[in-house]
Amino acid sequence: MHYIKDIFEKNITEHAHKKFIRYSKGTFVGPLAKIKITKSTLKISASFHYTDELLEIFGNYVGDKEMHVKGFLIWNTDLSDKLLSIGIKYPKVTKSRGIFKYTLDNEIKVKSFIKLFNNYNLLITIKSNDCSLVTKTAFPKPNKVFSYDFCKVTLPAEETKDIVLSEFAFDIEPTKDILISHEIIIDKIDIPKADTFDEARRLAKRIGTLKRVINGKTSEIKINV
Repeated sequence: MHYIKDIFEKNITEHAHKKFIRYSKGTFVGPLAKIKITKSTLKISASFHYTDELLEIFGNYVGDKEMHVKGFLIWNTDLSDKLLSIGIKYPKVTKSRGIFKYTLDNEIKVKSFIKLFNNYNLLITIKSNDCSLVTKTAFPKPNKVFSYDFCKVTLPAEETKDIVLSEFAFDIEPTKDILISHEIIIDKIDIPKADTFDEARRLAKRIGTLKRVINGKTSEIKINV
């Protein structure tokens, strides 16, 4: 389930918690999304916050159809064995400051690939005649303004609009054009006792408010996530 929907339904999952680890105390721009539905297509443009949700939706629609993926897989540990285990012979890998960046230019079984690597950082393009997923080739800098167009997905509307609307626009009546933004306000961080700083950071709970604006309708909820 979509992590913003989880929070508003007071279902604090591990996935939702991981989304908030990046935040210190303060006020932050949260996830952004635009959805446009025509008779034949559904298009979503979203900020980087929503990339893994969109990858999952895309993978579930495509299934294990073989398609070409082009782009990068980025992580802070060596993923070469995991790639080779599914037959991906990447043409290039670079390592800088402990970060591995694998160049992808391969045929893949889409759903299996996304399921295996969606917990890592994917910057990829996958296209066919009736659907596409395109991310930018670099993540936004922390001090830059986030945009709605980091990840773009196009899908057949008839087959996907119900699931997309139920996950992204769960709190309004369906419309053809939807604009979504969020503001995250962290007032306090509850840090537990832990053996290491990294463990304490991972387990810490962010306490504050999540504000949501969808097609001009504002709502907010207290968070402890």
